Amino acid sequence: MAGFAKAEVGQGPDVSANHDLHTHTTFSDGAHSVALHVLEARAFELDAIAITDHYTPGSALADDATFDRYLAEIGAARQGQDDVIVLKGAETQAMDTRGTVSLDARHAARLEWVLCDLGGASEGTLRNTPDHRNAYMENVIRTYLSLCDIPYINAIAHPFNTGNTTPCARPEDYPEVLLRELASKMAATDTVFDVMNDTVYWFTNSGLQPCQVTAQYVELVKLFAAEGVRFQVSSDDHRSGVGNTRWSLLVLERAGVPVGQIVDPRSIMPIEA
Repeated sequence: MAGFAKAEVGQGPDVSANHDLHTHTTFSDGAHSVALHVLEARAFELDAIAITDHYTPGSALADDATFDRYLAEIGAARQGQDDVIVLKGAETQAMDTRGTVSLDARHAARLEWVLCDLGGASEGTLRNTPDHRNAYMENVIRTYLSLCDIPYINAIAHPFNTGNTTPCARPEDYPEVLLRELASKMAATDTVFDVMNDTVYWFTNSGLQPCQVTAQYVELVKLFAAEGVRFQVSSDDHRSGVGNTRWSLLVLERAGVPVGQIVDPRSIMPIEA
């Protein structure tokens, strides 16, 4: 995708992000079909939606036949309508701190929008979490830095979802020098920061009140925006939340993120095959 100029944080126009680039269907652990997701996106007058079902070790999408059917259903949802851009995507998972991910490169080449998260299989972060918080946070940053070097990773899903582990790592716990190193790398590689609407879910065991999660995340987004990182908004829908991005927009607005640093789905080239 084309590069973008850095903007002074807090001096841009109001946030404009009418998309939902992180959703799940019955192809993984979502409750609804691809067709229903797209129907809702059209009804809510979204500009774009990405279908990003989980692609984890042993998951259904890792099977070639299921993956073919998945892409076919997304392709079918594009036909006969031009109300909403529908992106073929997946959410892969970091397997270690060195940049190993669960997504097969053959399958990645057939996708248009790939997210990568930290999850239950992520060794050294959410799996076998280090006992010392500093080592944990260093591993998180190291993992994200490695993901930036993978050409087909477009965005980091719900970054810093590290509040429900033992030890927990809240946004304010991360050393600024590490955050700035990562932000610089993300900007240089155009790796997008996913501001996910249900981020508070990842901090239910952190001792933080919801308003504190919001305040700390706003400061995190400010720092990354100041380095020129781009952002997307998402619902991470698993049930009935397509287009539910109120918290995401609230965070971006309070952080003063300029419109030019919000992903424009129209710039993403479709893959028809």
